Amino acid sequence: MKTALHKFFARRGAIPAACYLLTLAGWLVLGAWNFGSDAAARAGGTLAQQQIPLEEFQLVDLQAEGNGYVSTSADPQIILEDVSDRVVRTLSYQAEFDADPREMCLYYTTAAGEPYSQDKRVFPTIGEDGSYVYTLPRTTIVSLRLDPCSPDATSPVTVQFDGDAITLNDADALPSGLAYWLPSWYQLFCFVLYPALAAAVLSWLRAVWRELRSRRKG
Repeated sequence: MKTALHKFFARRGAIPAACYLLTLAGWLVLGAWNFGSDAAARAGGTLAQQQIPLEEFQLVDLQAEGNGYVSTSADPQIILEDVSDRVVRTLSYQAEFDADPREMCLYYTTAAGEPYSQDKRVFPTIGEDGSYVYTLPRTTIVSLRLDPCSPDATSPVTVQFDGDAITLNDADALPSGLAYWLPSWYQLFCFVLYPALAAAVLSWLRAVWRELRSRRKG
C-alpha cells in the first residue's frame, strides 16, 4: 500500500487529483447524510409541511386592516417564538405588496434566549409559483422572525398574505432525490477553487520538504 501511494503521488498532477477526489467523496457523503437525516425526520414526524395561520405568530408593528396588514414602523416583524419541537428547512408564503417592500429577510436563532442578529438571517428566492421561499441552514432552529418588508417610516406598506398563513417545510421547496447532491452555483465555485488552493499549498510544502531533505543529505 505504501509503495502504491508513493508511486501515485510521484506522478505529475497527483496532488490536485487527490484533492478533487477527496472533495468529491466528501460531497457525496454529505449529500447522503443530509438525505438520511431528512428521511429520518420525516419518518419521525418532525419534518412535515405545516401551514400556520398568521394569528399564531406575534405581530410587531403590523396592524390588520381590511384584507391585509399595514406596517406602522420601518421594521415590521412576524415572530414564531418556539419551533424547537420540529425540523425547519424552509419558510414560504405568497404575498402582494402595495408598494416596494425593500429588504425582506428571515432571522433565526439556534439557542433559547438568543437575540436575533444579522449573522443569522437568510434572504428569499422566488419560487416557481411566485412564492417567497427562505431556505434555512441545516442546524437546530429555535425561533424565527420574519421581516416581510423594510418600508420608509413615513410611507407604510400594506401586505396581503395568500390564505393569511405562512408555510413551513413546503414540500415543493424541499430537496428530493438527486437534489441532495446537486451543488448551487456558489458551491460549484467553491468545489473548483478550494481543492486547487489546497493542492497548491500541498505542492509547495512538498517542494520545501524535498529541498530540506536534499540539503540534509548533502
